[in-house]
Amino acid sequence: MKDVGIYVSLFALGHSTTMLAGVWFGWGVNAYVVDAIIGLSVVYKALDNLGAYQRWFGVQPNTEAATLIFGFFHGAGLATKILDYNIASDGLLPNLLAFNVGVELGQVMALAVILIVMGYWRESPNFFRQAYTANVVMMSMGFILMGYQITGLFAAA
Repeated sequence: MKDVGIYVSLFALGHSTTMLAGVWFGWGVNAYVVDAIIGLSVVYKALDNLGAYQRWFGVQPNTEAATLIFGFFHGAGLATKILDYNIASDGLLPNLLAFNVGVELGQVMALAVILIVMGYWRESPNFFRQAYTANVVMMSMGFILMGYQITGLFAAA
């Protein structure tokens, strides 16, 4: 559970930093680009789960750094969406901070349940085969999301 808390906190730090800065200073980014990067983050994690980086390159990427970096991108995307709503600036900072605290608490609770379920799943005799399949599906969905968003980027231009 300690590791879950670390990863959730790193993601929330990255997410909160760019979301707060983006909304506060009024800068947004292209949603197609951010969503393509989110697809890339899904592919990255699936490959990490499969041990691909170690096998292909002989190194394990820093998972904490990757979590923080992808949090920055997710926050930039959310800032763009929040700006689209033209929300009032009155009480903006406390509301954004409360939102972030709620998101982090929700993530910790959801991941705690997932960890319990995963603990039981890992004991099943088919775990490795099923986990491999799940990660290949996850990676495929990440590539599809990336392709869809990149296509949308060029179609919108």
